[in-house]
Order: sequence, then C-alpha cells, then structure tokens
Amino acid sequence: MLDRKEILKSLFTKAIEDTIETLPYTIQVFQDPSYDLKKSVTNDLDFLLGAFFAQVLLFYSVYCSNNKDIKPTIEESQQFNYELFSKAEEYKSMIKELMVMDNT
Repeated sequence: MLDRKEILKSLFTKAIEDTIETLPYTIQVFQDPSYDLKKSVTNDLDFLLGAFFAQVLLFYSVYCSNNKDIKPTIEESQQFNYELFSKAEEYKSMIKELMVMDNT
C-alpha cells in the first residue's frame, strides 16, 4: 500500500502528465488568430507557461479533493509548488518545442 507521500506524489505527477497531454490543444487555441490575443499578450511563451502552471495546480487540487482520504498540508503543497516552479525553464523549453511543431 502506498504511503501518504507516495499518494500525493503520484497525484502531482498525474496532474503534470495530464497537463502536458492537453498542452498542444492549449497552444492551438492560444495561437488561433480569431481570438486576437496578440493584442494583449506580449510574451507568448510566458503566457503559456503561466497557463501550464495554472492547469497543473488545478488538476492537482481536483485530484486531491477527489481522494477523500488525503489532503496535502501547507508544507506539502509548498514542496510540490516549489518542485513545479523550479522546473520552469524545462517546461518553457517543452512548450517552445510544441509551439514550433504546431506551426509546421
């Protein structure tokens, strides 16, 4: 049986994986000229990185709330947030690659 730390880590990992899976669609919607986001967004990559972070945090909170037996403490949440944000450059590179692939 998984312990508390392993359960939380698996929920966090699932949130990241599910967000990465939906990222091509997010990029496609963002780059759709009919929405005219270029007028208000000055840095595409940072905008998409922020959307990525928001979606990971949303998925993680939903997955945790669906698991009635476990709720992350403030310290546990801070640890996972740090892990997420400390990989910003890695995620930014991944998003940039997907943006290039989507434009080809």
